[in-house]
Amino acid sequence: MRLVFINRFFHPDESATSLMLSDLVEGLTPLALDMHVITAAASYTGTAGSTSGSMDPRVTVTRLPNLPISQQSLLGRLLNFIAFYLGGLLAGASHVRRGDLVICLTDPPLMGLFAVILARLKGADVIHWVQDIYPETATRLGYGTPANPIVRLVTWLRDWAWKKALMNVVIGERMRDMLRSRGVADHQIMVIQNWAGEDEVWPLKPEANSLRSEWGYEPGTLVIGYSGNLGRAHDANTMLEAASLMKQELADSFKLLFIGGGAKHALVEAAMGANRLAGTIDRRPYRPRSELPQSLNVPDIHWLSLEPVLEGLIVPSKFYGAAAVGKPIIFIGDENGEVARLIRAADCGASFAKGDARGVADFVLTLERDPALRSRLGANARTYCLAELSRTKRLREWREMIQKMQSERL
Repeated sequence: MRLVFINRFFHPDESATSLMLSDLVEGLTPLALDMHVITAAASYTGTAGSTSGSMDPRVTVTRLPNLPISQQSLLGRLLNFIAFYLGGLLAGASHVRRGDLVICLTDPPLMGLFAVILARLKGADVIHWVQDIYPETATRLGYGTPANPIVRLVTWLRDWAWKKALMNVVIGERMRDMLRSRGVADHQIMVIQNWAGEDEVWPLKPEANSLRSEWGYEPGTLVIGYSGNLGRAHDANTMLEAASLMKQELADSFKLLFIGGGAKHALVEAAMGANRLAGTIDRRPYRPRSELPQSLNVPDIHWLSLEPVLEGLIVPSKFYGAAAVGKPIIFIGDENGEVARLIRAADCGASFAKGDARGVADFVLTLERDPALRSRLGANARTYCLAELSRTKRLREWREMIQKMQSERL
C-alpha cells in the first residue's frame, strides 16, 4: 500500500493546509510506506520556505502548474480550482495504483469528489481529510442558494463521495454532526483535531521577543493580535468596534495587530484611516514558519472569529497556535461553537456573540487591569495544548488509523 495525498498547497508553502499536510506526511514516515503528493506549484501566502527540507526520500511530489492569476479574486480562485481539478485527475491517473490509499484535503473544495471517482477507477481507497465543507460555506455566505439546482446536484455528489470513502477525518465534533446529518455512517467518520506544533512554538516573555521590540511595541503596550487569514468567513467589525470602546479607556496604551491577509483586510484598512482608531491598528504580512515563535508571541492576547452560520463547516486553526504560545484567547462567533467549547475546556479565555463589542472591550479591559489573570489564562492555554492538542498526539492517531486500515487489508 502506498499513500497518495492531494491538496493544492504543500511544503514549502506556508498556508494553513500546507503546514498541516507537511506535518502529516513527515509524521507518517515511521510507517515506512512510499508516499506521493499531488499539489500545485503556487504559493498561497507568498512566504514559501526553502525547498530544501527534511522530507523523507520515500516522499515524491508532483507539482501542477498554476494559472498566472491572483488568488485574491473570486474569479482567479475559481479558474485555478478548475485547473487543479483537471491537473489533479491527470496526475492521479498516472500515479494512483490499485491498493493505494488516497488522502485528499478540501483545498480546492470538492476535490474529494474527483478523488473518489479516480480511486474507484483505479481500485484504490480514499480518506477525506475534511478541513471545511462546501458548498454550504459558500451558500451561507450568500454565494448561491441551497435551492439552486446546480448547488443541489453538487451537494448530492459531495454526499455520495463522503459515503463512498473508506474514512472521513473531520476536525471537530460539530463537523462530525454535519456529516451525520448528511447520512454518512458513524464508522466512516473519525474526529482528529488539527494541532499545534508544541515543539516549534512556545511562550516567550515580551522582553525576550526580538520581533516585538523590532515592531516598536513598548513594554507597557497591550497588544491584541489576529494572526492568519481574515477572510469572508470571519467577523472583523466586532473587534474594530470593541477597539473604539477600548481607546476611550486605554488611549494609546494598546494596539490592535493584524498579521496575514484576506478579503476582510479592506475593513481594517478603512478603520486605520478613521480618526477614532488612528494610530491604534498595525498590519503585518504573513510570517514564515521559522518566525512563528516570535510573531505569535507578539500579542499579549489573541483573538479569532468565525461567522456563526459557518459553525460545523469550518474550525479556525488559529486557536491552536495561540494556545501553543500560552496566550489568553478571545473568540467572536457562536458561543456554543467548536472553538468556544475548546476555550471553556481549557479555561483560557472567553467567547462573545458577533456584535457584542461592549462585552469584548470589557473583557480586554479586565485583562489589562489584571496581569495575574492574563498569566493564568495563558498558562492554562499552554497546558491544554500540551495535554490535548499536541502534534505528537494527533499524528499518533493518524498512524494508528492507517495501520489499522493496512492490517485489515492483509
